[in-house]
Amino acid sequence: MAEKVTEYGLIIGAAPCAGLAFLEDYLEGKDWTVICADGGLNTALAAGLRPDYLIGDWDSGGRPAEGIPWAQLPVEKDFTDLQAAAHWALERGINSLLLCGCTGGRLDHTASNLTLLEWIANQGGRAVMADGDNEVRLLEAGEPLTLADLPHYHYLSVIPLDRTVKGLTLRGVKYPLEGAEVTRGDTLTVSNEPATPVMKLFAAQGRALVIRSQRE
Repeated sequence: MAEKVTEYGLIIGAAPCAGLAFLEDYLEGKDWTVICADGGLNTALAAGLRPDYLIGDWDSGGRPAEGIPWAQLPVEKDFTDLQAAAHWALERGINSLLLCGCTGGRLDHTASNLTLLEWIANQGGRAVMADGDNEVRLLEAGEPLTLADLPHYHYLSVIPLDRTVKGLTLRGVKYPLEGAEVTRGDTLTVSNEPATPVMKLFAAQGRALVIRSQRE
């Protein structure tokens, strides 16, 4: 069976997920290749999405499904099902990825999934990770990031991945920064808020996660 390959890939992981209604704003107007990592199959089917490809070791509720191309992975391996799904997409030129079903549940998986955004960037892709309450993006050194203020997000935090992020500039926010140096572990850039319809972020050196969250 021929594989469906488009510019955009939606990867659904096996982490607990109450539903995918939050994805509507992301999916609208684009043709998506839907890739399920193991138990992400059940989340996709519950949301009425038909997967285009399945991959996993079937230890978290996934399984081969009739009429859908799939690949079985060994249970004992050196990478997660989610990374395998991202690798499958990137190999086929699907370089714009939206990841969901990746947070909650096991903390070790959540932490490694967040850093997977950096691995995807290293492979030449770009990714956004989202759940019902949060959106996560990677801020790359030297690459400005522009974010439109969205009503369902209230807080914006910048979490350094490198030991030090230098030249960090935040504009269009309640607590702006200009050319600041932020060290990993410092909470200076946690719980900012939009102040204008468009926010602009820039780092001269280092990488960071940009997390937008709903009001508690």
